[in-house]
Amino acid sequence: MRDIFQTWRNTVSIHNEGAFKVRGYIKPVEAFHTLAEWKAFATEVLALQKRGASLRGGAIDDAALVRLVQQFYSFQLDVEVERYELLTTKNVLDHIEDFVNHRVWALHRAFGSYFDDGFDALRFAFFYSRGDMEPYVLLDEAYTLAVHGDVDVIRPLKHYTTEAGWENIQQSIDTGNGFDIASFTVADRPFFRAESDVTLVFNGLIKAAFRSDVKSFAVSNGLRAANMLRLEYPGDDATNICYDLESGCDDLSRTSLWNEIIARPLEIIKVLK
Repeated sequence: MRDIFQTWRNTVSIHNEGAFKVRGYIKPVEAFHTLAEWKAFATEVLALQKRGASLRGGAIDDAALVRLVQQFYSFQLDVEVERYELLTTKNVLDHIEDFVNHRVWALHRAFGSYFDDGFDALRFAFFYSRGDMEPYVLLDEAYTLAVHGDVDVIRPLKHYTTEAGWENIQQSIDTGNGFDIASFTVADRPFFRAESDVTLVFNGLIKAAFRSDVKSFAVSNGLRAANMLRLEYPGDDATNICYDLESGCDDLSRTSLWNEIIARPLEIIKVLK
């Protein structure tokens, strides 16, 4: 299984034909599943658990359980455990045990109100972030339909990057081999990476929008995923999800950071240095 995910061991390019390396790590789209699929996984684990299989103690003592866990958590066990010093195999297995016994059955109650009737079509995964295994939602067509309806909103957006990143995005537009990026319209403070000294102004097809940073990740099929623990927002009158794509995303952030707009670049308007 380790060889299968060798692609993600280091910083990798979004497309094999591209030479530019993307900052951060790309998550495999195969790790994302619907709530029904996660419940089916949990039900199988519970059945094996009843027969005596165990995830406790940082090891699995049942061959069928090993195969099942590898099917849903191979990236986390084979790649992320080696990548992050604070993440261990026991941490992942403890997360799985807690997940199948408790957390999966509360997912809809915890997050369903953000998505009205579209929750069952969404796809989720769990990755290491800041000391814990945290839930991420895939920002695919099902997400856009569930949150924004059948929309086709194109707006001027901004994106911090480097010279190489600029060239990579332009190449993706020219070849039609596009991918979604995290962008913004308003920012309360400068970007935190000094090497990202290029600001692209581009027309982008919006896939998702948030009032403040959601710690989104790139996904292997060109989409992005958002951290579900960041769907809330300071105050009791709004969530972090920006439902009005036309104008409702440009308020100054209560978190004093920047908003985050996930969009597919269509045309670079200008480049600011």
